[in-house]
Amino acid sequence: MKYFQLPSIFSPGWLARAFLLAIASCLWVTVSAGELSWYRFDVNEDALSGMVDFGGMNHMLEASDRLFVKSGHFYRIGPDARPGTKDDSRIRLFGISLASAANFPEEKDAAKIALRLRKLGFNAVRLHHLDSILSDSLTQPRGILTTAAFPSFNEAALRRLRVFITALKAEGLYVNLNLHVGYQFRPAVDQVTPLMPGEKMPFASHPLHLFEPRMISLQAEYVQQLLRRLELKDDPALAMIEINNESSLIGAWQRTQLDGLTGEYERMLQQNWQKWALHQYGSAERACAIWDSCSMARKGIVNVKSSEAGVLEYGEGWYARVQRLSNRVVNKLGLGTPTALQQQYLPHETGNGRRVLDYVRFLSELDQQYLTAMRKTIRQEVGELVPLTGSQMYFGGIALADAQQHMDYVDEHFYVDHYDFPHLDWDRNDWRIRNSSVLREGWQDLLQRAYVRDVHKPFVLSEFNQAFPNQQSAEILPVVSAIAAAQDWDGLFLFHYIDGDNWQSLPDSFGLSGHSGQLATVGVSASLFRQFQVRPLPAQIAVKLVPETRQMLGALRDGVSGIGFPAYLEAKLGLEFKHVFFARVGLQHGMQMKTDLTQTPALAYQKNWSDEDSLWVAPGAQLRYSESGPWLAADTTYTRMFAGSRPATSGIAIAEMQLPLFSEKGRQYGVVLLTSRDTLTLKDSHRMLLVLSGATAGTQPDSVPQRPRQLVNYDGQRGWWTLEPEIATANKPSGSLQATAPVWLERVAVKLFHPTSSKKITIYPLDGSGARMKALPASAATKKSNGFQLEIDYPSPWYEIVLE
Repeated sequence: MKYFQLPSIFSPGWLARAFLLAIASCLWVTVSAGELSWYRFDVNEDALSGMVDFGGMNHMLEASDRLFVKSGHFYRIGPDARPGTKDDSRIRLFGISLASAANFPEEKDAAKIALRLRKLGFNAVRLHHLDSILSDSLTQPRGILTTAAFPSFNEAALRRLRVFITALKAEGLYVNLNLHVGYQFRPAVDQVTPLMPGEKMPFASHPLHLFEPRMISLQAEYVQQLLRRLELKDDPALAMIEINNESSLIGAWQRTQLDGLTGEYERMLQQNWQKWALHQYGSAERACAIWDSCSMARKGIVNVKSSEAGVLEYGEGWYARVQRLSNRVVNKLGLGTPTALQQQYLPHETGNGRRVLDYVRFLSELDQQYLTAMRKTIRQEVGELVPLTGSQMYFGGIALADAQQHMDYVDEHFYVDHYDFPHLDWDRNDWRIRNSSVLREGWQDLLQRAYVRDVHKPFVLSEFNQAFPNQQSAEILPVVSAIAAAQDWDGLFLFHYIDGDNWQSLPDSFGLSGHSGQLATVGVSASLFRQFQVRPLPAQIAVKLVPETRQMLGALRDGVSGIGFPAYLEAKLGLEFKHVFFARVGLQHGMQMKTDLTQTPALAYQKNWSDEDSLWVAPGAQLRYSESGPWLAADTTYTRMFAGSRPATSGIAIAEMQLPLFSEKGRQYGVVLLTSRDTLTLKDSHRMLLVLSGATAGTQPDSVPQRPRQLVNYDGQRGWWTLEPEIATANKPSGSLQATAPVWLERVAVKLFHPTSSKKITIYPLDGSGARMKALPASAATKKSNGFQLEIDYPSPWYEIVLE
């Protein structure tokens, strides 16, 4: 899409911006043939009914619905109230996060919000950022803690949250309780180790809270009191607990945070390191002799800087080589063939390389000590069944697996086109995005999330999104749901639902509420994942890594760059990200293994993609992906899905259904979902829901007539996008991330074929609550010998299709 641009003399200064905005409503022009067409559409989340009400998948949670981990997945305990018996039943969680004040709705609104989430298709809520805002207000609490010494609880927040959990339970929604997320210790108030003069406590006290003894003790007290006061023991609503959000000592070292420690915190970490070395080697002298890199006369055993990892090599400049390897597009290494990199593996048994690897191991064990302390407290309060996780794998990389070996499930985050703030973090009027797609720029990263899954544990994406105003944001829910189902993952939590300070149902950065393009796709995505409609891929690639390899990758900052681990898997084991489309992929973290290896029954599927036609076909043909679109299509017994750009040829068919064709007058992009709503298979169904979704926009303030707010180049920079500013903030480069009503949806015009033996078809557009509007004219469906050719171009994302 291209936009009319004024001469460059107008670009600098607020006066020029104000002038531009004043005339924007008459000068803003799209000049490409594939311009977006918009219509107004608001989803009435409190009145969803009929075809768009997916609440029937839920039931009130009872004692038999308590969750536990079995055979690497989440299970309900069943009526006999005993784990590991025949009445256990598998479950997947399709959830959404609530942050800060949104966790504490007024008691009169708790049931209403719970019902909203149920109807949308969710069966879990992630209680996030409970501890991030200190709030003394008893009338409008924004956090669960007060400004008094930690942990001091806001009684109104506790009461509201308990009422909310009860309401969620009544609507069949579990809770994922997050413990340490944003609380920032205050040395003078909390009596923790003071900082150096002039220093500020880092956000959430990362990573000091992981090794400072009093902070750990206070966190254990917080956990104990929180679980008790919310009365969560034996409560079936408590599905899982996240101990520590986006933080680990390994991750902090990889991000150079530990390099900047000063004063007592530096000394404290160094003392722990010295104790570890003495326990490991018997004496400081022996440790220094093995490392050949410290002198007792000068400095002794000191903390290792992250930059010292440069000494590590797998043969000749291994890290540099894997960086080059990760950027390689062609000349793939042969599968199963020993490579030069594999043959040149040089373990660091002595020298400074050994010291660096020892330090990574030390940090891992210190991380594990913290998690063990929290785990012990949690188990004392809620028993042995509730699944626990430590932190997300990205914050430490594969080395974090050792620290979390006694955790019950693996957690990860995934974002496409996360906001970039060039000047001030979270300046809502100075930000930019790439306007990228999970099917293009985010595709490899999505598939590589499988690389950190443990085959013996449930795997959860507790945060993911492709947020507003990304114009492809409607694709994220169905695409992630389809891939997660094929990989047999266990939980998905979209981040997030709504800003709890105002409860306005309008597009607002990550918020789902009011984001019509995503709301239109939630229910079908939920059923696709929760009901196992996409069958798990039949074969599995289980990668086994020795502890030394995990430590090496951790030392090479895999938790930051994401380069080392994927490149290592490709170079040493022949595993490419494409394999995730053809087989379930995961790790087996053997703690006593001697060599790395992979079980390879699925590697033959590498031949199922063709570089010539760029078409990937997964085993069973339920999923197909085209690089040339790009697009992803799913064909299941109850649902068909298409997301992406118009296929290059109309001749490619998925089973009995041709791929949808988008009108040439639009940008030839959209999300198309067709699902049975009468419990019959799609081929036999008489009542179906069709979803057509695309971009979402708010209204440009003060525009006359009202029009959608446009994406424009950020400060004239090609490839970076932001929203056009408003007159009120003309001195800033971006429009607000919070949309102004009314909400607009991209009009998606499509042709598609539905095979059926029925003789008559009626198509009803649905309004924002799912109620029928006047049926489309008969010309919208043409009878063919084996079905109907549909041609739909109408301002609604939802359609009820009735077959007779």
